[in-house]
Amino acid sequence: MRVSGSRLGRIRDDERGAVLMIVALCLLILLGMLVLTVDLGRGVAYKRQLVNGADAAALAAAQQCALGNGSSAARAAGLDVVNRNVDLSGASATFLMPECDNPVDFTENSVTVVATADIDYYFAPIFGISSGDVAARAVAVWGAVGEANPIPITVDEQQLWNNCGIVQGSPPKDERECDLTYPKDALQEPRWGVLDLAQWGDPDAAPCQLDANTLKDIIESGGWGDPLPENNFDCLDNGLSFSVWATMEGRVLTFPVMDILRSTGTVKPGGGDVPCTGADIPALRAAGKDCQIDTAYVIGFISLLVNSVVNTGSTVEVDTTFLGSTTGNGIPCAPGQDCADFGLRAVRLVE
Repeated sequence: MRVSGSRLGRIRDDERGAVLMIVALCLLILLGMLVLTVDLGRGVAYKRQLVNGADAAALAAAQQCALGNGSSAARAAGLDVVNRNVDLSGASATFLMPECDNPVDFTENSVTVVATADIDYYFAPIFGISSGDVAARAVAVWGAVGEANPIPITVDEQQLWNNCGIVQGSPPKDERECDLTYPKDALQEPRWGVLDLAQWGDPDAAPCQLDANTLKDIIESGGWGDPLPENNFDCLDNGLSFSVWATMEGRVLTFPVMDILRSTGTVKPGGGDVPCTGADIPALRAAGKDCQIDTAYVIGFISLLVNSVVNTGSTVEVDTTFLGSTTGNGIPCAPGQDCADFGLRAVRLVE
């Protein structure tokens, strides 16, 4: 049988099958785009929710650990935050916080949160993918504050211990009254002074002087503008007008804690420029002399509510309330740092 050339030409030029293939390919591409825009888009959105939820949960749990409430309270607080931040019924979170019940000295203690969820896809099952997992991880650290924004008036560590029962390393968890006494005699115990915070970290800055207006500005603003790391020297000025003391009333303030034994000064009277430390005071007194401290050694920070300030003439009596182990300004101590914990804690997200 012979086939005419015109019929062969029609078969060759017939494009109806090609159009069907093009339409099928376009539909496949459209389905792929639907998968990308709808299913993968939902996955990205839920991933963002999980990241936010994990971050918030880590901070919430770390805060509970910093407050001394233990791992059970920390886990409950973290799960509550996850449930409120993640709009997905299958979301869950695991917590790793080995130091929450047993803090390791004053180093950084961590909380790790891993949040996971399983997402059911709408269009991806066409390609054999019915669901997918999303996960997010966050790490927060907590611990004693190693840097703070303090006011420039020291608190004597020995007075905190003797008068208030506040001991570094094991601060009370409850609020308690703490009466502090500031005698006007520079050589009388407890020794104290006004810090020149601009000289922070300089053991040789003394002598220094500060005016009342500068001191009041720092107190009224809630503390020094930049965080100051503890375990540092700073020079002392013993002059302080009562108007500065009055500025503190009714405020929650961060006080630098002074270790007299490691603070430095000169022998008085008649010592000239002979250096001494607070640890030399007993021997000097036995010899009829004393150590006039002009440079404080700050070992930590404490948060106090100043209830009232009374000028008795020879001393200034400051009635305060210790606020317990609270979070505050600054960051936890770096690993290996000799940090003193007076109840002022901080949390921060690191990952």
